[in-house]
Amino acid sequence: MGQDKQGVMYFANNEGLLSFDGSHWKLYPLPNSTVIWSLAVSDDGKIYVGGQDEIGYFSPDANGILTYTSLKDNIPEQHKKFADIWHIAIMGGRIFFQADSRIFEYNGKSIRVYPSNSQWLFIGRAGEHIYASDRMEGLLHFDKNQWAPVTEGKKLAGIYIAGIIPMGKDSIFIVSRTNGIFLLHNGSISTASCNPPHHLYINAAAKINDTELMLATSSGGCQVVNIRSNVWQSYSNDQGLQNNNALSVFKDASNNLWTGLNSGISYINYNSAIRYLQVGKANNLPGYSTSIFNNRLYVATSNGLYSAPVTNNNDIHVTRDDFSLVKNTENREAWNLAEMNGHLLLGNDNGSYDITGTEARQLSGDAGSWYFLPLSSVYPVQDIIVGTYYGLKRLRYEGNSFHDEGKIEGTPDSYRFMALDTNGDIWASHPYRGVYRVSLSQDRKKYSFHLYTASDGLPSTLNNFVFKIKNQIIFATAGGLYEFNPSSQKFSPSRFLSAVFGNMKVRYLTEDKEGNIWFCNEKGTGVVHFSAADTAGMPKVTYFPELAGQLLPKFENIYPYNRENVFIGSEKGLIHLDYQRYTSTQQRITVRLGIVKITGKTDSTIYGGYQGGYPATAAEGSNREIPELSSASNAFHFEYSSPVYDFQQNITYSYQLEGYDNDWSSWDSKTEKDYTNLSNGRYTFKVKARDYQHNESPVMSYTFIIKAPWYKTTWAILGYIAVLAGLVFMIRRYLKYKLLLQQQKFEEEQKKLKYIHHLELEKNEKEIIKLQNEKLEQEVLLKKKELANTSMHLMEKSDTLTKIKERVSRLSETNDIKSITDLIKDAEKINANWEVFAAHFDELNDDFLNKLKKQYPQLTTSDLKVCAYIKLNLTTKEISQLLNITVRGVEVSRYRIRKKIGLPTEQSFSTFFNQI
Repeated sequence: MGQDKQGVMYFANNEGLLSFDGSHWKLYPLPNSTVIWSLAVSDDGKIYVGGQDEIGYFSPDANGILTYTSLKDNIPEQHKKFADIWHIAIMGGRIFFQADSRIFEYNGKSIRVYPSNSQWLFIGRAGEHIYASDRMEGLLHFDKNQWAPVTEGKKLAGIYIAGIIPMGKDSIFIVSRTNGIFLLHNGSISTASCNPPHHLYINAAAKINDTELMLATSSGGCQVVNIRSNVWQSYSNDQGLQNNNALSVFKDASNNLWTGLNSGISYINYNSAIRYLQVGKANNLPGYSTSIFNNRLYVATSNGLYSAPVTNNNDIHVTRDDFSLVKNTENREAWNLAEMNGHLLLGNDNGSYDITGTEARQLSGDAGSWYFLPLSSVYPVQDIIVGTYYGLKRLRYEGNSFHDEGKIEGTPDSYRFMALDTNGDIWASHPYRGVYRVSLSQDRKKYSFHLYTASDGLPSTLNNFVFKIKNQIIFATAGGLYEFNPSSQKFSPSRFLSAVFGNMKVRYLTEDKEGNIWFCNEKGTGVVHFSAADTAGMPKVTYFPELAGQLLPKFENIYPYNRENVFIGSEKGLIHLDYQRYTSTQQRITVRLGIVKITGKTDSTIYGGYQGGYPATAAEGSNREIPELSSASNAFHFEYSSPVYDFQQNITYSYQLEGYDNDWSSWDSKTEKDYTNLSNGRYTFKVKARDYQHNESPVMSYTFIIKAPWYKTTWAILGYIAVLAGLVFMIRRYLKYKLLLQQQKFEEEQKKLKYIHHLELEKNEKEIIKLQNEKLEQEVLLKKKELANTSMHLMEKSDTLTKIKERVSRLSETNDIKSITDLIKDAEKINANWEVFAAHFDELNDDFLNKLKKQYPQLTTSDLKVCAYIKLNLTTKEISQLLNITVRGVEVSRYRIRKKIGLPTEQSFSTFFNQI
């Protein structure tokens, strides 16, 4: 076994290396999965081990996980086969491994081999020397890089050594397996005075202090021997070991003992301020009362009164074998012990007894006795009231002895708790009726009583107890501590104790010689310490959480003999409390983070609890590299502990995960915590421990980072920004396109509207044109009428001319000159009608005659008339009538006109005139 500087324990085991930090066991197998026979922890934190054909060491890797490094490759080739390594010794930077045939020395770089002349039996360190045992040479020591014989070392030749232990400045005790204990002093070897019984086979030995050794034996468990007084103390199966075959022993940093058994490991809280004493040969005897009287320790049990001799009242160490049954008390329940007038009185199931040494003399019988109450505070006390199962009795002290005065007359009842007030009245409590105030008659042969119940101020008629504390009668009730007020005849909360206990339910009170109040209440067992230096402040309350569930229910009893020896009744014997050590020895509490795992489909350890070669504690580990984990690693398991083994069950823890928890957790005894579904970010897990006196350890922390998933990385965010920008661009483009489409649609709509408007305008124009055309038609019609009129005039001219012609022809006959003159006037009128006709004709035919005249000035008026009539599509006959010429004359005129305008014969006048 071994222990590192942080308190973690290590054990060589069949399956590999075991570690224990107070809460968690971990196994580290060797590569070849063989047994580890030996181990030793170096100052730099490396754990050197020796197994079957294997040597090496365990040390933490980069993640703080213990890993094994083999040293076999450093061994010279011819020495690599060596079977088992039985012992390891370390001196500075030199590590010695002992096999049967050779010893290996490792200096950190290379290995040197020391073969045996016969067989190496043992190697160990004692003080500043390394000692080894050779079968033929005996005891040797390592000096100047070689093994030199010790003076008189030959005396130990062939003797198997279990341990070499330095004691004092110049003495070394050599513990053999079967030949006893030897003393090496001033170069000589002799047999020590403290030799074990011959039947014990010793496997290992360890030093407890300068006066005590502990031996691991194959059949007697562990034996502690005081080398000065030669007193032996046994720790075996009867005292709690799993079995009596102890293979190894080890004293840890707190001076407590570990023993490796052939099938288990036992922890002996040897340095604890609390020890458990078994009383008598029978098991599980409860202790109802305790007293130290005339150098003997007396314990009242359910099987009678037991006693054990006490040699030192300040350092009481007794074992179960030291107790013996006091004569005349056997097979009777012994309830109470009281020292009166230099006598020890016992109240048991059969009455009252006076104890002398190991024998009891009965004082009274007939009824079991609960309690002895002296009727005076001045010693010697003459009258003692005995509370019995069935009333009160009186003992009279005369002639240096007690005499039974018989039963006191009164109402019989069971009086287990009694106290005497300053008025001489006796207060007694009943478990379910209330509280009695008993008044004795003048001759003390009769008594009367008054029963007080809940109507008198008690919280309840049940579970009331009466005690006398600091010369005051105190009533422990279900609602706290009460006092009786004589003026009001009522009960009220205690003035000076309620501030300490409040309304807690108290079951037991007693006062020690220093004025401290020992108590049992619903919260536990403790003591109220009143400091003389601090009278104004609140008294200090100390609880003993180790005693939780250990005391006798409803039969609690505490016997504070002195500060070093406080005896408390237990269900399994007696509890011995060294209050002085308990309060003065304050072990510094630490906390360590043992493991950090990523949990999931497969667990992965990312931190193994070690930093810089040692188990990391609050003072270390803050400078480690912060791991960055993938986003899928979002579930974690934390294990933590405090390697303080004395009061491990009373340590509580509080934790906080910064980045997730808003505050520290409540204090709890659990040593594991799980977190799941953590988001990305930086986290720091912090944990601290607290002992039973509410002393807190420094905070241990572990920081880690969960990286963002790919969709939360910077590149992803940049991608998102790019995509978003693209989307914005596309959306803008789309909106712009939509706007363009809407504009186009709007323009098309506008075009449609314009077109419709245009159509409407065209329609309107057409309507206007139609109206204009209708108007023009009307005008044309009018013009046509005028042309018609003109044509009529022309025809009339023609007729007139015809008539002129006829008249002229007849003139010759009649010589009617006046008629001819009138006809000429009419013809002039007709010429005037031609001018009107030509003007109307040009208006209807786009200024045809003027254009024709401009283009062909050679045309005469007669030609223009013929052209006009041709334009009007008049026939030759009609033209001849209008022109009053013959048809032949019209054709001649047409011919002349064709010549004048150069119109070919194949082209018609209509086609030509339509082009003008």
